[in-house]
Amino acid sequence: MATTPPDQRRTVLRHRSLPESVHEILRTRILNNEIPAGAPLLEVALAEEFGVSRTTIRAAVRELQAERLVEITPRRSTTVIRMSEADAREVCFARYSLEGVSLRELRRPARRAVADSMAEIVREMEICSEKGDMAGMVEADTALHRVVVEAAGHPLVMEMWSRLNGQMGALMRSSLDRQRIDLDETVRRHADLVGAYRDESPSRIDAALRDHYVSAVHPEEEPISG
Repeated sequence: MATTPPDQRRTVLRHRSLPESVHEILRTRILNNEIPAGAPLLEVALAEEFGVSRTTIRAAVRELQAERLVEITPRRSTTVIRMSEADAREVCFARYSLEGVSLRELRRPARRAVADSMAEIVREMEICSEKGDMAGMVEADTALHRVVVEAAGHPLVMEMWSRLNGQMGALMRSSLDRQRIDLDETVRRHADLVGAYRDESPSRIDAALRDHYVSAVHPEEEPISG
């Protein structure tokens, strides 16, 4: 008997409210650069397009604001933005710090198992790159790095790390624009990180992790040091 592919099953089971649905569509458009930086989001026009109330649009836009994908001015005009380099540095440093702590908890067999799981996600990234699917790439990136943090088995560290996830779309979109790199290069950088987790010592992996996050902000800078 034919079965439904896993990705389709996930789609069917994800029930969303109207604001969540509108938010996801707008987020995907922004991340895929269908709505570029500097473009306005017009509440009335969006309400008409989606056939929803302006209240629903406001709720969706507030989520985009929390993710640093849009800016809302005092007069309630909304504009698509790119995350500043200073904010990107802070997000990267926080993620590196939490993942570095998690890394130190893992022995070699566990690191190799983590690398195998990460490698599977890199293959998903390759598919996203072929499709030009930036939103999918962000989800895959989050899943890849989550593998490391979850493996350490510290729920509080996991919770702290998860709080940064909402800003990863803004970080990746701004980093690609700033560095003028493509999704293929993003895949390569993650594949390099997987190789380090599988074959290198903890100190070399930590250096690779630092470089991975520094490259996400500015490829010519010295690695983050502590």
